[in-house]
Amino acid sequence: MRLRSWGATFVSALAVTLTIGSGVATAVPGSPVPGPSTVTSRYVDTEIMPGIPSFGAISGIDQTANGDYTMISTDVGRAGPARFYATHIDYYPSVGQLGVPRFTGGGTVLSPLNLPLLPGDAQFEGIRSVGGGYVVVSGGAHQFVRQIGPFGTFVRNLPLPAAWRPTRTSGVNGQNGLTGVAVGPSGQISVITAGGLRQDPGNAARLLTFGSGRGQSEYVYRTDPDKVAADVIAVNNTDFLVLERGRGRVTSIYWATTRGADAVTGKAKLSGSEKAMPKTGVFSANPLPRLVTGNMSAMAWGNWLPDVRGQNYRARMLYVVTNNMFAGPTRVHAIEVRFPRR
Repeated sequence: MRLRSWGATFVSALAVTLTIGSGVATAVPGSPVPGPSTVTSRYVDTEIMPGIPSFGAISGIDQTANGDYTMISTDVGRAGPARFYATHIDYYPSVGQLGVPRFTGGGTVLSPLNLPLLPGDAQFEGIRSVGGGYVVVSGGAHQFVRQIGPFGTFVRNLPLPAAWRPTRTSGVNGQNGLTGVAVGPSGQISVITAGGLRQDPGNAARLLTFGSGRGQSEYVYRTDPDKVAADVIAVNNTDFLVLERGRGRVTSIYWATTRGADAVTGKAKLSGSEKAMPKTGVFSANPLPRLVTGNMSAMAWGNWLPDVRGQNYRARMLYVVTNNMFAGPTRVHAIEVRFPRR
């Protein structure tokens, strides 16, 4: 039984000041525009991906065109090589319903020698479209940020800061390491860790943005107790949505900003007293007891919805995909995010 929009509920509100552009909803917290606006979200629908033998363990999703998405599997070797899938997902706003997703292609992520990765050589945790190809992140035992071509060929690895490089006592920390990637409106790439580096407090995840040349910036994103960051997606140059996941598949989505946060760029070890990125809840699965969440693992923006006369907000779809680890169906959840007009 599918949970339709009869169960849709406004689950949270976010105070931000907004400038709505033609392509991106730009939040400007702290700007002099009088009075905050409120961003809200509501759950709309869920659809299940059709099963094919090699499909599963989906850890990343991103929109590549109108209705077209790429998904990446964390699996390398169990059911096939390191791989990503091209899919098409329709949404019908007049009835608040997803169409049945379908596969349209895909590719294999290759090594720096443009050879297939061996089993265990990567644990992909995210994918975003950038520069005519993709950027992917790998966590687990082999952590890296890599740009690949549209068919999976190697382009380059992006260098991690010294404090992130894994050693016995410091650096990215296994399953608390790299977990998501975002691409901003200017093409800047950001990555987030699930939790703290080995030398940092456990809930002090770091957000790293790669700048031009070798320039980088880092900020602390503090997760809720007993939760980890699972994915990140850009809203604009300073603001992000962060998916947090906890025990029992408890899931929340937060709007977080680097504005007002302490920069920790190049800092070898965090004390825990740094001012983290301010965050406010946008979505929680808790008010939806009948929703079978699954292991919510990744987010992608969808299309802007058609304007409705007299409506005081613009709405954009956000899709959240689950990682079933080959133990059940892969779900695509549709959430409507509403940006008030100024």
